[in-house]
Amino acid sequence: MNNQALKVALGILVSSPDLIERIGLLPNIKTPTMGGELWWNNLAQCDGWRVQRNSVTGHCRILDEQDVRHAWGAESKVMEFFQKVLDGR
Repeated sequence: MNNQALKVALGILVSSPDLIERIGLLPNIKTPTMGGELWWNNLAQCDGWRVQRNSVTGHCRILDEQDVRHAWGAESKVMEFFQKVLDGR
């Protein structure tokens, strides 16, 4: 994705914070992350798994103990999925 497209996408997300909530849980490819060093706040954690919220866009994600993203999207849907992950462990 080029810089201009990224700026447009972030602009849409920031100006429409309810957009992610309306979409729900988004398609995911397990992706290594930096663990939330910048722009992320932990909302919940258990046994190395974490739910984080992005301080710019408001979307959330689930990371495992090796900082791999397993799901992302609206907070309500991510928290629901996180509970299912914990129940299945």
